[in-house]
Amino acid sequence: MQMKYIAGPEMKNYKKFGVDELNRRFKFSIMHCRNGKIRIYTGQRARAFLKKQTFEKIKISQSGALKGTAAFVGKVRGKVKIINLPEDMSKMEKGDIMVSHTTFPSLVPAMKKASAIVTDDGGITCHAAIVARELKIPCVVGTKIATKVLRDGDLVEVDAERGIVKKIINIRLARLKNLRSGS
Repeated sequence: MQMKYIAGPEMKNYKKFGVDELNRRFKFSIMHCRNGKIRIYTGQRARAFLKKQTFEKIKISQSGALKGTAAFVGKVRGKVKIINLPEDMSKMEKGDIMVSHTTFPSLVPAMKKASAIVTDDGGITCHAAIVARELKIPCVVGTKIATKVLRDGDLVEVDAERGIVKKIINIRLARLKNLRSGS
């Protein structure tokens, strides 16, 4: 199982890897490839590397729904929990909708609790899509802006048959607000 944490070019010398290094990679790691050279960062070095990165800014419109690619079909409603790092997993409860920029192996325990998975990045062969199919959990990937538009506690409907994620407005709450404001 730990062999999957050895990068392709490292396979020639796989015997040099100790269990400790592979466990660090399993816990939290980032593989960065630049100009054909692969670097793997683990733990604090991985977090520091991630913090230094600049990500593409996308203009967020006030559309009624997010669109992405359906990775495993199904339709569910639930509360959003934004899970981007292993430290975020403690807020995940069974039945929540896991929303993440991307997923990786150390987030699988949170993925197992999810009733659906939504990611900003990815396609049908990304980590989130593969795990969702294994767990038979509805999944929409590649929305680009889910983590920017959705917040913890938002109620959403994930329609992974059409690749659409919609915020659900609590009609009773909206009516109550209108009554208080005199509308």
